[in-house]
Amino acid sequence: MNTWHTLARSPALHRSVAASVAASVAASVLAALVALTGCASDGPDMADTASETSPFESAATETASLVASGVGVIAEGCSMVASLGSGVVVERSDQVATAAHTVRGASMLTVVDAQGQEHRASVTSFDKDSDLALLDVPTLSAPPLGIGTARVGPATLITWRRSDGVTLQLVGVTRLLKINIEDIYTDEVVQRTGLEVDGEVIVGQSGGPVVDASGEVIGIIYATSKDRGAVGFATDHTELRELIEARSPDGVANGRCP
Repeated sequence: MNTWHTLARSPALHRSVAASVAASVAASVLAALVALTGCASDGPDMADTASETSPFESAATETASLVASGVGVIAEGCSMVASLGSGVVVERSDQVATAAHTVRGASMLTVVDAQGQEHRASVTSFDKDSDLALLDVPTLSAPPLGIGTARVGPATLITWRRSDGVTLQLVGVTRLLKINIEDIYTDEVVQRTGLEVDGEVIVGQSGGPVVDASGEVIGIIYATSKDRGAVGFATDHTELRELIEARSPDGVANGRCP
């Protein structure tokens, strides 16, 4: 039996995440106002710094970088309707991590970058237990994100939809989990380490990365809660690192169709 959807939310952790997010936003706004007015608190006027990068410009650059690292994944071959998901360029500019259940059994895989360009892909690592897959995308050249260490706190979720392209949303990691759950074929109960994510995670966003404040991937979304709204679940950084370590340059089988 899947146990992840019966876990209770921790109100204290939720409040802690919200407070942390609020503090972070307040600090950013204050810094931006100081930069715009050119005055320091309780001090003389500052020198003209127009040539320096403003907080707004830095934030815009960071946002653009995260968007550029997000991709869409289109898997065809198992039915008349393609399976759609999200993914992230990780550690190499031509390597994408996504959810295994999105690409299982597919005979043709396409990665859509942040500019809407399509690229053929192949599977180089596949784990039905952790619900993770690694794709080789030779024609893709996008900024890769590194892998961080999962912690409770504010984070960013990167997802893709055909109608919207790559988008970002603020979420919160509320708990670190060790989960007993069925594999992607419901053949057997397995264990994986993961994250509980508080945010508007919806069906179709599987494979989207959870990114920490340093811009590093700490999890990959694989499900939403069946019992609670605005709650999702992600496989954590440990499982992702193991997936990459198992990478085969010659390619691997991507399982069977559901």
